[in-house]
Amino acid sequence: MKFSVKALIPSRIPILYLMLAVLTVISVVPLYFYSSMVVGTNRDRLKTNEMLLENTITRTLADDIAQRQSNLRAILANLASAIQVASGGNLSTEHVATPELRALLEQFVYSSDSLAYATLLNSDAKGISAGRMAPDVFLQRELERAFAAAREGRVYNGQALSGGGGRRADPVMLVSAPLTTDGRFIGMIAAVVDLGYLTRRLLDASQGGLVAYVVDRQGRLVAGAGSDYAIGQDMTNLEIVKNWVDQGARTKLVATKEFDFQDGKKRVAMLGTYSPVATLDWAAVAQKKQQDAYQDVYEMQHNANLLALLAVFVSLGVSLFAAKSITTPLGTLTDSSRAIARGDFSKRVNLKSRTEIGELADTFNHMTSDLERLVVDLKRAAVENRSLFLGSIQMLAGAVDEKDPYTRGHSDRVTRYSVLIARELGLSNEVVEMIRISAQLHDVARSASKTAS
Repeated sequence: MKFSVKALIPSRIPILYLMLAVLTVISVVPLYFYSSMVVGTNRDRLKTNEMLLENTITRTLADDIAQRQSNLRAILANLASAIQVASGGNLSTEHVATPELRALLEQFVYSSDSLAYATLLNSDAKGISAGRMAPDVFLQRELERAFAAAREGRVYNGQALSGGGGRRADPVMLVSAPLTTDGRFIGMIAAVVDLGYLTRRLLDASQGGLVAYVVDRQGRLVAGAGSDYAIGQDMTNLEIVKNWVDQGARTKLVATKEFDFQDGKKRVAMLGTYSPVATLDWAAVAQKKQQDAYQDVYEMQHNANLLALLAVFVSLGVSLFAAKSITTPLGTLTDSSRAIARGDFSKRVNLKSRTEIGELADTFNHMTSDLERLVVDLKRAAVENRSLFLGSIQMLAGAVDEKDPYTRGHSDRVTRYSVLIARELGLSNEVVEMIRISAQLHDVARSASKTAS
């Protein structure tokens, strides 16, 4: 059995389908392109706004850290000047522990809640200290690095350390400055800064799925929101942090990028931004899952798709109604035409329309009425002609029968018997009528034959 593609193609495509397809295309296609353009534009704007939000948050954090660091450096400079005046430039073992210097150091420490510890050391690393914490092994190591830097005439900004141990402890950082007299190194002033304020700022900034934290030049965590990471933890597994570390000293501007984060066996798409801290080799970082960052984008796309789907259904409904308003009258006209073809001239088209279709229906009804009258006239004329024809035959048959008194009424009797026999045989009306006429004319034809011979 051969399969024919033509067998699947209908011989006639309903005009309803054609009109529905055309109306749907001209209504849906422009809407689709317009909605795609609008959604694309708004999507780009929403993404840009989210990037600007992260940019603003990190820049604000970086500026705040830089400002506090500048203020601390200014306070340390003032304290160094006061120590030099009070000591007269002499920080020997006998003079470094004088009440005046101790009072200056304690006043410096307790003047701010962000200062946890301070120490004044002379050139022999002997001196005094004040504050609410005692140096542990890690802080003692930082003091040694700071003292070596002070001998070289450099200020020192230490790495972040845990202030009390554990993940939840606030980070602290050692800051120091050298003391000199006439270009001669006489000692060092150092302070431990409590970075609790930074942790609180990061917590405030970490809202709506955003995670904010601060890292140093090596990518180690300085401070973070929450307890997911420990102070000093390597954060270079995050691409945004690795990018900051790889840029090195060239990094001066804010950078934002999309990246993937491996969370166990699942890769999570992220959006991250870092802003360098001007006075420190630190960077304020903010990151957010793209699913959360672009939530407004996804909601807009979802709503746009729903509206587009609704618009498609509305367009289909309107198109179907418009197509029906045209094809239904055409279907009525087609049915009426078929009725006329069958000989039924009583069919009329009932259409109330002010369009050309309504005018066509009125014209069709007038044409049908004229045809119906013409057919009636033709039927009446046919009946009259038949009656006249039969009368003429009967007159001819009667004339032939009148020639012989023995054959008078013979043609009528033959006709009557012939019709009775035909009907008894079950012949059709048309055949019976032909037999009636033939029987009536049989003697006429024979008489005409004899006359001719």
